[in-house]
Amino acid sequence: MAVRFKLGTYTPVTDGLDPMGREWLGWFPRMTEEEAWESGRGTWKANADRLGREKFALITGGGTVLAIGEIAAVVPAGDRFEVQGPLLASGHPVYDAWIGQPDPAANNSQNPVGYVELLEEAEFLARSCACGCGESSTRDFLPGHDLRAIQDRVRRYAGGSVLTFIQWIDDTARASGAPLLPPHDDAA
Repeated sequence: MAVRFKLGTYTPVTDGLDPMGREWLGWFPRMTEEEAWESGRGTWKANADRLGREKFALITGGGTVLAIGEIAAVVPAGDRFEVQGPLLASGHPVYDAWIGQPDPAANNSQNPVGYVELLEEAEFLARSCACGCGESSTRDFLPGHDLRAIQDRVRRYAGGSVLTFIQWIDDTARASGAPLLPPHDDAA
């Protein structure tokens, strides 16, 4: 699946509070793909894990696909997230099929973040399982392999002690100034 970010109409940022430092948000007629990507790649209320599983982001405005980028990273921006990565260009199957076309995730929802399966992305979704087993998956890990990778790190970095590993993560995060995100409520 790909994520679709639907832009509202052009609005100047007057309070200087945009976490990405932009001077305006939204879309306007005749904007370039670069402008659409910069406006549309953040910041969104979304599930970071889900965003991280997607390969492509479509930026839409006025019901049309304005820009398409590859998601290389999902970065926290306060209580929201931005995606980072390169714009696609002519010659890429997803770009050629969707740039300038109607929003493939158009529906009656007010939510500007939507997910859509694109036939053209299928060949790009398989990747090596991140646990290092050598198998392929359309996700970061095959089922259960994320736990396998964590257990391997606990053994290698903390002598098998989960508590020591958690304390090491907390100490390292504090020392590097990593932002503490609010607790995730799975019941919501």
